[in-house]
Amino acid sequence: MDKDEIKRLNFLLEIYVDVNVDKDFSVLSKTTDPFFILSMSGQLVYVNEVCEELLQCSRKDLVGMKLSNIFISSVLSDSQTFFSKKEREQLTNFDSKISMRPGHAMDVNVTAFPILFNDEVVGSYVVLKDITMIKRERQLLSEKQAAAGQLAAGIAHEIRNPITAIKGFMQLMMGEHKGDTTYYNIVESEINRVEMILKELMVLAKPTKINYQELDIRSLLDKVLTLMESQTLLHNIEVIKNFHALEVMIVGDENQLKQVFINYLKNAIEAMPVGGKIIVEGIHLNDSVHIRIIDEGGGIPNEILERISEPFFTTKEHGTGLGMLVCNEIIEEHKGKSNIFSSAEGTCIEVILPSAFQLQ
Repeated sequence: MDKDEIKRLNFLLEIYVDVNVDKDFSVLSKTTDPFFILSMSGQLVYVNEVCEELLQCSRKDLVGMKLSNIFISSVLSDSQTFFSKKEREQLTNFDSKISMRPGHAMDVNVTAFPILFNDEVVGSYVVLKDITMIKRERQLLSEKQAAAGQLAAGIAHEIRNPITAIKGFMQLMMGEHKGDTTYYNIVESEINRVEMILKELMVLAKPTKINYQELDIRSLLDKVLTLMESQTLLHNIEVIKNFHALEVMIVGDENQLKQVFINYLKNAIEAMPVGGKIIVEGIHLNDSVHIRIIDEGGGIPNEILERISEPFFTTKEHGTGLGMLVCNEIIEEHKGKSNIFSSAEGTCIEVILPSAFQLQ
């Protein structure tokens, strides 16, 4: 064993001592996550108590084990980059299977990221999450959101009636008033904002009936860009269209899909207060349509990205915190999905919708 290897092992041993003293240590959050530390030789050098419970094996027995003793052999391949030395300098996340006892496999989500010593990878932190538990948490969240939606519908309905009366009398008073209308304008503006929030709440709680029809997706995007042209010019933004083989039909509600793409474009415009470029890409691929809206803004911090679809969460001064949630609801109703990728160079929002051919 050479000196460099001894240094690497000593460094991992120091980490072992640190985490062993602090039982609440976690590499991901303040709560304790099931994790172990893996050496470059593929052996476990530390296992925390939560991981011990998850694997149903004592830490004494786990330390020194190899991955082949924990993971099902069929997943120990190059496709799982965590097990490949050449990729260990990168954070990886994937689903896999573990089996500590014959016939008792468990689906887990694996997150692995490197441990560096003198700019050299000497091991990995490996965090495990029981996929069954993740699904239960998502189901519970879905049920809570459904209940909140019903409550929101009731509240929105009760508020909308008096707001309509208030707005009507306000307009009558403004018509009769001959002096300064500054305060009236402020009140009217705030009433309009309340109405906008109520409208979005009603969409979430009780979506309107979708008028499905065949749509030319390229034509729909062209209409949206035409609608937003004045805004892009006003904010010194150049829009670049990059459509590949997009002569394809989809099935959906034109107005609702316009609402989605207008909202995404507005977000891209607001992300570049001093101007820049927005790229709108589209391609027909594998019986689905992929639309990407890419801006050159400063990106979305991870802590905000994680909460971006939460109801009423917003970083905008006059935002409602419902725009992204409404967009997600519409896309899901159209059997599609959306993805958001962000870095310091900008943000990309991707919308994937099935083609009309795929739905037949």
